[in-house]
Amino acid sequence: MVSTKERFWITLMLRIAFGFLFLFVALGQFDAGGPLDSGPAWFAEKVAGTYKGTWLAGAFQSFGFTNGTEPMQFFLGCVPFIFAALSIPILTGLFLRQALRLGAVLLILLGLGKYITSGTDIVPTAMNFLLAFLICFGLYFLGQEDQADSE
Repeated sequence: MVSTKERFWITLMLRIAFGFLFLFVALGQFDAGGPLDSGPAWFAEKVAGTYKGTWLAGAFQSFGFTNGTEPMQFFLGCVPFIFAALSIPILTGLFLRQALRLGAVLLILLGLGKYITSGTDIVPTAMNFLLAFLICFGLYFLGQEDQADSE
């Protein structure tokens, strides 16, 4: 059985680790690029370009998108803002569970996208899935904290 102090410590470390991870990822994506081209738009354009020639781009082309990468470029352009927005409730503890759940879903989506573009390289996808699992594990401990409070 995990004591109340240990549960608090685990959830605090979860908040600090994922809150700052999401914040630093967002800051890195806002600052991505070189001296002439940088920012979320540059990041989205470069990463979305790796989807050219994939089955996902082909599927979007069949729906009428010109290159097939436009939906990925839009999503990837939003990712830095989503990470920054998720870091605030995680670090403050307000709407913590909801933010962690959205963060886990985002990590899974990014992992699937990386697998589509990388072919046989499973390591980045596995890392995203591992982080999503750790979030779920942390949510389990948050649930344990709720049960202890109700007893």
